Amino acid sequence: MAAGGQQTPFFPLGGGLDLVTPAMAMKPGKVVAALNYESAAGGYQRLTGYERYDGRLAPSDAPYYQFNFDTGTASFVLGDTITGLTSGATAKVLQTGTVLTGTFSASNAAGYVGVGAVSGTFIDNEALRVGGITRANADGAPLFNVAPTDVLASAWQLQATTNARALITAVPGSGPVRGVWTYAGKKYAWRNNAGGTACVCHVNSLSGWVAVAHARTLVFTSGGTYEVAEGNTVTGAVSGATGIVRRVALTSGTWAAGTAAGTFTIDTQAGTFQAENLNVGANLNVATIAGNSALHSFPAGGRYELINHNFYGGISTLRMYGVNGVGQAFEFDGTTIVPISSGRTLARDTPHRIAVHRMHLILGFPGGEFTGSQPGEPLRYDGVLGSFTIGLGDEITDFISGTTSILTVLGANGISNLYGSDASDFQLERLTEEAGALPWTAEKMGTPIYMDNRGVRGMASSQAYGNFELGTLTSMAKPLFSGLRKAKVEPVGAMRLRSKDQYRVFFANKQGVILYLGKKDPEVMPFNYNKLITCVCSNEGTDLNEEAFFGSDDGFVYQMERGTSFDGATIDYFLRIPFNHVGSPQYRKRWHKAVVECEAAPYTTLRVSADFDYGDPETLPTEGLNFTVSGGGGQWDADNWNEFYWSSALAGLAEAYLDGVGRNMSLLIAGTASTEPSHLLQGVSLFYSMRGLQR
Repeated sequence: MAAGGQQTPFFPLGGGLDLVTPAMAMKPGKVVAALNYESAAGGYQRLTGYERYDGRLAPSDAPYYQFNFDTGTASFVLGDTITGLTSGATAKVLQTGTVLTGTFSASNAAGYVGVGAVSGTFIDNEALRVGGITRANADGAPLFNVAPTDVLASAWQLQATTNARALITAVPGSGPVRGVWTYAGKKYAWRNNAGGTACVCHVNSLSGWVAVAHARTLVFTSGGTYEVAEGNTVTGAVSGATGIVRRVALTSGTWAAGTAAGTFTIDTQAGTFQAENLNVGANLNVATIAGNSALHSFPAGGRYELINHNFYGGISTLRMYGVNGVGQAFEFDGTTIVPISSGRTLARDTPHRIAVHRMHLILGFPGGEFTGSQPGEPLRYDGVLGSFTIGLGDEITDFISGTTSILTVLGANGISNLYGSDASDFQLERLTEEAGALPWTAEKMGTPIYMDNRGVRGMASSQAYGNFELGTLTSMAKPLFSGLRKAKVEPVGAMRLRSKDQYRVFFANKQGVILYLGKKDPEVMPFNYNKLITCVCSNEGTDLNEEAFFGSDDGFVYQMERGTSFDGATIDYFLRIPFNHVGSPQYRKRWHKAVVECEAAPYTTLRVSADFDYGDPETLPTEGLNFTVSGGGGQWDADNWNEFYWSSALAGLAEAYLDGVGRNMSLLIAGTASTEPSHLLQGVSLFYSMRGLQR
């Protein structure tokens, strides 16, 4: 027992949201309500922010500079563009300049000004002009990320971030973002055009989103045994029109037998083809066409599901493959978009799910069929040469491939596994009809994981090779998922964050759930990005670091795990720790102080309140703020707010003095931030003294 009769037990934070364990038995490190915290190895971490993206400088990476000047005749003010008279370099003023010596009226003012968006190299002593009028001379070059005080550094950084954010635009067009993906180091996004007549693919650039050009398609039948190859120039025997072949997709036959038929994807077309034979140099009648080529385009609408795979084994043959549910599948090599025909009529050739399994490109169709390409040939679907079609008897909601060489086919009403090596021995076996998978929720986290009507489930391999057992991973948060299903709130996407051992699922009400799998037992924490998410992706960038993006109904693409705000908006966060009786449930106690161990940056501000005796209104006044509990379905009264006082800048103790009496006590920790980095709450020490048995 501590001096003065006080006791000081410590409780590590961890375990995630628990909405089912009785209050008396709940572990003190768990939470009964939370928002915008995530479970981590050392406790609970406030979510990192997100920010808009189009390929330009990320807002959180925007630098600021201290630009010293002398012989000043007029002040630099917020928003001014400074231009060096000799160098032509430019900079944007982040805050009105400060004079240290002299005056503007005497033309000898000297001081500094915060600037950002520096372009070019300023020269010492050159005239600094605004709107063609000299205001001062440069006193050296701008100093990168330097400011006279921490307060100015924070203000300049905030304005530089705000300026950079304003330059980033939505994906051109109308309606929601329908797909976002990373391929070969670039980011791609799909959105309907302004008139809503077609969907357009865009790629990021240093000047924002740029539309990807489409190639043209020529349908052909064989005219001989010459095999047309990529890079060949085909010439119309009658029209004289020409085009360069970028991809050859056979739908039937072979070149050797003179029976090849399919499509040429061409670009750099000159002239207009007609019904005629095609020549390649001195090779005559290599193919026959019925008319001019057609410019490829994506139909309006749909939602894009995409994968990257290398079917051809070369160092530069990694390709992107995609489906959208409204048109044909396609292949993309960074330059040429190639439509993929599955052999169905055009009206029915609208796959909405995609996977790669045992070198087959797998396409899933409405109505429960899935089709695999010829092995190693993703553009060819010919049953004679090894492609196949299988009926699931259920609406396909997702595929997961790569688990012990088994393709898991998730349906609306059940889960099946495809066993075998190729079309000669593939067997589809039903794993369960207990419940199916909800669309857009399947991920591979070592083993398949997905969401059904009960929550998030995992498929763990059993001891018998090739068999699986299903397990619910979110049983502690069952009321949260039940509430979402009762309200008919559907999931709109899911992703894995490998670097954080997380599975994230996003819902149509702008909320989401993070499932942390880095400990023995899964931990659930809810969040709210305050954005209606329409598509998500998580891939490795060119530097092998993980990058996560989402598209929204506002037309913007956002990068997650970036910055300190929700694209400039504040991050509201809180968590409530369970009522803790510290081992004496029937003894009254006087609660003196709570100390939270944490890792946080300087100037981080948190608030804390305490409730006693399960929030009995006769024990504690109910004045204060209200929070809507995410996942709990109610409201908690938060009283007697106090600020935490940090004992060190990066790691230390946060203390809050309390004054209450009760058998048990619960802490509510909360805050609002837009410029503060994420912090980690690690554990809580409670200071109390015994008051006697409750009567």
